[in-house]
Amino acid sequence: MQDDNDHSWLKQGSTSSADVAKSYDDWAATYNETLAEWDYRAPNDAARMLSDKVAATAEILDAGCGTGLTGAALRGQGFSGPIDGIDLSPSSLVEAETRGVYRTLKPADFQKLPLDMSDNAYDGLICIGVLTYVPNSETILREFARLVRPGGTVLVTQREDLFRERKFSDTVNDLVAAGVFADAIVSEPQPYLPDNPDFGDELKVIYVTLATN
Repeated sequence: MQDDNDHSWLKQGSTSSADVAKSYDDWAATYNETLAEWDYRAPNDAARMLSDKVAATAEILDAGCGTGLTGAALRGQGFSGPIDGIDLSPSSLVEAETRGVYRTLKPADFQKLPLDMSDNAYDGLICIGVLTYVPNSETILREFARLVRPGGTVLVTQREDLFRERKFSDTVNDLVAAGVFADAIVSEPQPYLPDNPDFGDELKVIYVTLATN
């Protein structure tokens, strides 16, 4: 039987949608408390970064919303417009609903594209702690660009180790060169789960802010 307190699978970062959905379904009830213990900073940091790029009244898609930590961070940062959330884990979506910050919440699998969503539906899109599980970086970033209006912003995170391994910087540069995005800002590696007792010091996160054409 799996230990409920064993989160070593996080470091491995499975790319099986079924495995990821089960892991987060099983974790959903205690996820918020665990991440608080680990000093999970990405939702608040990302919400602050997005606030510099889009209006407080913007329509935003929280892509991979989980239990709603990022949605709550966006509201805490002063975003007052509609926020929609999509996620692979049904149990996490149930938890997110209790926060009362989302206009809609729907299931979605980022490895089954295109998503059932309209072109140019949002002013901003934020995707935090999710691309670990999505091996095809180019395809998902192109899909995110499709969903955001020209002049909007896509803000994503990627773990530093996978940023290198998957040549994420090359992908971003190629998409800018191809005109999918107008420009990109890539942060220095930042603390991700600093108080995780097993791998907190090892894993850093990189924020990528992309302007849409």
